[in-house]
Amino acid sequence: MACIIVFDTSTKACSVSLYRDSELLASWHQVAETYTHAEELHVRISEVMQKAQVEFTALDAVAVGKGPGSYTGLRIGVSSAKGLAYGLDIPLISIESLDLIAANLDVPDQTIVIPMIDARRLEAFVKVFIRKNKTWSELEPTTNIILDSEAFKDLLERYIDHSIHFVGDAASKTNNFLNSHKSINQFTFFSDNYPDTRSIGNLLEDIFEQKRFENVITFEPFYLKDFMLTPKRG
Repeated sequence: MACIIVFDTSTKACSVSLYRDSELLASWHQVAETYTHAEELHVRISEVMQKAQVEFTALDAVAVGKGPGSYTGLRIGVSSAKGLAYGLDIPLISIESLDLIAANLDVPDQTIVIPMIDARRLEAFVKVFIRKNKTWSELEPTTNIILDSEAFKDLLERYIDHSIHFVGDAASKTNNFLNSHKSINQFTFFSDNYPDTRSIGNLLEDIFEQKRFENVITFEPFYLKDFMLTPKRG
């Protein structure tokens, strides 16, 4: 019966949840355009713990959304998770942030879901799932793609008879490039979905029981593409 705190700061959303034996005890979730994760995260973690009346010493593990996503956001979340895990001497669990988008969707079986995180310009981090027997089955692993008319061509042709959901803050960008497919594929776009920790109790419990833990010392965020600094002008 594991007690696990989990949070994700990979996008403009900051999401914190506390579970015991896969049951959600307390949570906090907010989308902020100003990216206040550095100021908010530790405060909200403490608030969630207090709301559930659980002491930090009662935690059995800490879990974090490992990315991909915002470089700064990922560093904030991962460093906080590593600090908690190290300080409390408890296991560290990581979950892909795109999985945290898909996990909160309730769709019929055989629906294709493509969670997406904006990677700036015309790029996106994406992963492809199909819903089978009320669980998610991965069709294509996380990748970084350029959004153009060819981006999902093969996938759309392969699953022409399936409903396809593009979900995440890059979904609206994708809509602009799929006009040629709209007459034959069934698309739905959800642009307001972000990584959300409030519906992953069973997933966390499975990972904990299987002891799929990270090395607290060496673990790093899943950036997927290299961090690039923009040179100063002048």
